[in-house]
Amino acid sequence: MATVKGLRARLRALFRRGAAERELDEELRFHIEMETEQNLRSGMPPAEARRRALRDFGGVQPTKEAHRDVRGRWLEELIADTRYALRTLRRAPVLAGAAIITLALGIGANTTIFSAVNAEILKPLPFASPGRLVMLWEENPEKGWHEQLCAPANAFDWKDQVRAFADVALYFQGAGQATLTGEGTPQILKAAGVSGNFFDLLGVRVQLGRALTADETWSASGVAHTAVISDRFWRERFGADGHVIGRSIRIDGQPTEIVGVAPAGFALPVEGVDIWQPMAWKPELRRKIFFRRAHFVRAIARLAPGASFETADAQLQTVASRLKLQYPETNKYMGAGLTPLHRFLVGDTQLPLLVLLASVALLLLIACANVGNLLLVRAAGREREAALRLTLGAGRRRLAKQALTESLVLSALGGVAGVALGVVGIRVLEALLPGGMLRSSHFAVDWTVLGYVVLIVLGSGILFGTAPALWMGRRSPAESLKEGGRGGDSRRMRRWTELLVVGEVALAVVLTLGAGLLVRSFRELISVDPGFDPRGVLAMQIALSGPKYDSASQQRLFFEQLVERVKALPGVEGAAVTTVPPLAGTGYTSDFAIAGRPAGEYYTEITHRSVMTDYFHVMHVRLLRGRIFTAADRQGAPHVLIINEQVAQKYFKGQDPVGQRITFDKIPNDSSEWSTIVGVVAGERQRDLSSEPLIEAYIPYAQEIQSAVSLLSRTNGDPSGLAPAIRRILGEMDHNVAVADVRSMEMIRAASLARERFLMAMLVVFAGVGLLLAVVGVYGVLAQVARRRTREMGIRIALGSPIGQVRWLVVRHGLGLVTVGVVIGISAALVATRGLGALLYHVAPADPVTFVTIPMLLAITGVAAAWVPAIQASRADPAVALRSE
Repeated sequence: MATVKGLRARLRALFRRGAAERELDEELRFHIEMETEQNLRSGMPPAEARRRALRDFGGVQPTKEAHRDVRGRWLEELIADTRYALRTLRRAPVLAGAAIITLALGIGANTTIFSAVNAEILKPLPFASPGRLVMLWEENPEKGWHEQLCAPANAFDWKDQVRAFADVALYFQGAGQATLTGEGTPQILKAAGVSGNFFDLLGVRVQLGRALTADETWSASGVAHTAVISDRFWRERFGADGHVIGRSIRIDGQPTEIVGVAPAGFALPVEGVDIWQPMAWKPELRRKIFFRRAHFVRAIARLAPGASFETADAQLQTVASRLKLQYPETNKYMGAGLTPLHRFLVGDTQLPLLVLLASVALLLLIACANVGNLLLVRAAGREREAALRLTLGAGRRRLAKQALTESLVLSALGGVAGVALGVVGIRVLEALLPGGMLRSSHFAVDWTVLGYVVLIVLGSGILFGTAPALWMGRRSPAESLKEGGRGGDSRRMRRWTELLVVGEVALAVVLTLGAGLLVRSFRELISVDPGFDPRGVLAMQIALSGPKYDSASQQRLFFEQLVERVKALPGVEGAAVTTVPPLAGTGYTSDFAIAGRPAGEYYTEITHRSVMTDYFHVMHVRLLRGRIFTAADRQGAPHVLIINEQVAQKYFKGQDPVGQRITFDKIPNDSSEWSTIVGVVAGERQRDLSSEPLIEAYIPYAQEIQSAVSLLSRTNGDPSGLAPAIRRILGEMDHNVAVADVRSMEMIRAASLARERFLMAMLVVFAGVGLLLAVVGVYGVLAQVARRRTREMGIRIALGSPIGQVRWLVVRHGLGLVTVGVVIGISAALVATRGLGALLYHVAPADPVTFVTIPMLLAITGVAAAWVPAIQASRADPAVALRSE
């Protein structure tokens, strides 16, 4: 309470100074009069009574000063210093403008990147008691599985048997496709399959209607008939209709009731989900071995009240061990684990963000060094003023405080401009951020971000203001006056400015080396052979739905007719369908066994997808052995498949794989379907260009038919020009067919590099700005050097010294500074770039090419920055130069 009263008194004294002074006078008068009256009562004459009272009081003015100190003189001085700083900065608008812009760039970049870090890493998940949520996963050391998908039956056993779990909800990894029909133009939706308790477990409340319910996890029909829709889908498709609840729509041909609208911004499992549907499993599935063998769901648990993470982990391990004994056929090697949900969701997005944050921090340090140099030069120019003030009795501490206040004022102005730039930067970042790179793609400047900005503003102001403050406080008046106020002639001043420039160059070296490594890595990536030729190929997703396509033969007939009509289009060289195009994901994965190998010998994780006959021709995938599919490889014919060279090298070393047989069963039995290998093709990159081709098998589409595929069409012209004609064909065949994701394969290839391109571009921009600031710093210092040595150079030129020799004096000075900075920067970069290792592809963190090329370029840039003042110095008229001194 006393502290509050004291603060109130200080603020009152600050903003109502006149009233506070009047109250102080009245209080002092009261005390003196009381003392005088007491003296009068003791028999003193009036004059003596007052004199004695004043003497005993100790003096009015010292008492007033003491009182003012108590009530906050420091605040008054701070305001006075701030006003003084603003006046002085107004008299130097160029310097102030340059410093504010420089700081705004650094603080703006920090604001932008930190807003992303805040949204992605620091903010708690938007769920009820998010700290009580854990992600459950399975692991199989035999297969090298860690934090993998769960088998639903195992997850339900965890739910029932681990008492530390209040509840467990399931969802499918990612979002699948669903087709909306009967609502105007057919639309392919992002659909998330979740258990009915999904929303309740997370504590997420829908904004309209109701959430899914736990009993909707199961359905006698095995078909979902309810859905919660996203806020975005509700607004875009239904115009935010408040009466949408209860409305029936057709999802994949099934009547589906909209029961709720999710809150805006809710994005789990992935951003951009349109609808959440219950899994609607048939109850008998719980007892099927498939339900325990197939691992295809994610599980989230909420800890029970009072249960700790350690308790839950211990109980989970106990249950997993019990399941190993209870179900040895499926769980013999299967373990379980859990991790905080936040840590799991942030995952590998943390490293790129921290790299970007470190980059902008370096950028801000370079900006601070630059501004510090500017202020040092300014301080040198005001030496005579400072010396006179010291001579007249001003304290050194006071001068240092004023210099520091000026720095903080500059930093604060730069911070305001930086926040404005940061808001713009956030919008740019959101627009450029590759989809799926971060959990959230919407950022904002909230109180946490503003707190961070305040910290870096204060830190920056103190950082770049310390050197000028120390300079102002330590200079000897006699020394300054003796130098005639020629600021900067002091060797000490020169050393300080040079030290700052060396620091700038060193920081710029670290930043540019990091950017250079990412550029090298990106070049390696774009030179990777994807295993197919993306040029001239158009891809589009097509989904069939409704009773018209209930049978596999109807689906096959539709796509065969579609492909034939597309092939007939002018300029089309070929067309085919596949369940998953390359670089857009992987197909199904299975264990498999090879005929003729010892019983019980099986292999793990082969990817397989179905493709139409002409797929290899359309994608220009090289056939290495055997043949590709033919029209004879149809339903009912002997099963065949084509493997990629990775399968051949790994499992058929020294053998001809063509003619060998494979089954996708771990333990073959009489009902196993064996497929004969008829060909070997070059491996295609499935996930992205940085991932080596997985072992993969291709199955004829006619033998594994899917209702949702990607149509691939190769043309000798612009592939995007094919889209209208194909849409027209689809409309003629069936206007209810939904089309989505129409892109050329070159766009898909570019999208697979989006994260690497984004990181590289951001770091290159930051490094470019940092390098520019460093060059400006080098130029500024050498310009001072040239100015200081004007007289010397004038004498040299007058005595016949060659112009080149005069210029070399300045350039040599700059080259020395740059060299020292580069050497320090390389040493620091050798440590700092180790953190980039996980983001580099086929490039070492200490890549010798980068570590030689970049410093050489920086040295050349430094020489260029030194050359300009050298030219100016050498053009000085000797007579004018001599007179100027």
